[in-house]
Parts: sequence; structure tokens; C-alpha cells
Amino acid sequence: MEKIPTIFDRNWEGDRKVNSTLVVANFDFNSAIATEKLDGTNIRVTVRNSTVVRVEKRRNPNKVQKKQGIKDPWYVDTDEYDNADAYIFEAVKTTDFTDVPDGEWSAEALGEKIQGNPLKLEGHKLFLFSLNNWKEQVVYQNVPTDFKGLKKWLPEQKSIFGNDCGIEGIVWHNLATGEMCKIKIKDFNYKE
Repeated sequence: MEKIPTIFDRNWEGDRKVNSTLVVANFDFNSAIATEKLDGTNIRVTVRNSTVVRVEKRRNPNKVQKKQGIKDPWYVDTDEYDNADAYIFEAVKTTDFTDVPDGEWSAEALGEKIQGNPLKLEGHKLFLFSLNNWKEQVVYQNVPTDFKGLKKWLPEQKSIFGNDCGIEGIVWHNLATGEMCKIKIKDFNYKE
């Protein structure tokens, strides 16, 4: 699993917020859809015959692994009987997989006991952002891609998925190439 690049460069020597330098210069925004970035726990489910047969969660490299050159995250198995994974499994159990094709699907586990529930959801559920027909449920139109436009636009948006709350950010998906890039509200310095 590769990390999704942020569209602007960061002030690496300072506050690590983004600056106006576009770092995804070759990304085709005109052929991409802009979707809500959902704030939860990244997982992967393996589906067979509309049934989840494996649940994994994202693991980021630690400091030692980063020094060894490991920069991209990967998935590790979850444990249904481990309290740390309980809400992930609750999200899996309350999600309908009837129309989900067989395969491995990246998803976001969301809900009351996950990441502070910024979407103000009741209960727990999954959002399979790796399926195009699911992505289409959280599409925003006319999203600016310039620094000033995005900085102003992002905090003005309401979540399509959540309940009376703002959005974490936007992910652009080029459905033809699979390329993606993102931006989050917290990437900007609003104190300037």
C-alpha cells in the first residue's frame, strides 16, 4: 500500500504545514473525481460470496523501520477477540456486503468509538473507498485545486457522509489510472 501524496509541498523546516508549491504537477485533475476524505481507521477486508473472511488494519512503519528505508504502510491481521480491534469488527458486522464483489477491499472503519467520531455517527460502519460505486456517494463538484482556493473552500464544506459536521479533507481519484492525491484541512496554516 502506497501513501497517498498530499498535493502541496510542506514547510519541512518549520511547522510542516503545506505551502503553495504543487508537488503532483502531472496529476490530471480534469479526469479525476474529488471525494470526501473520511476520518476513521484504515482497514482491508477480504470478501468471498458477500461474506468477510479476513479483516486487516493498517500498520505504519516505526522510527527504526523508517531509518531502514521502509516508508509505506502495510496491513496486518486483526483479532476479533482483542479489545483494540473490537470496534473494527463491529463496523464490519454492521456493513452490508451483499453487492460487494469477491476480492480485497480497502475501507475506513468509522463510528462512535473510532478516532473521536468526528463524523458524529451513531454506531459503527465501514466505507469501502476502494469501490467506485461507493466513492461516488461522497463526490464533491467544482473543488478548487489551487492553494488559496482550497484553503478557503475546505473549512466551508459540510460532510456528505457525517451528521452535521465539516470534512477532514478531499481525495482526488483518477479512475482510469488509479492515481490519487489528497489534502486535509489540518495541512493548512490558518494562523497566517
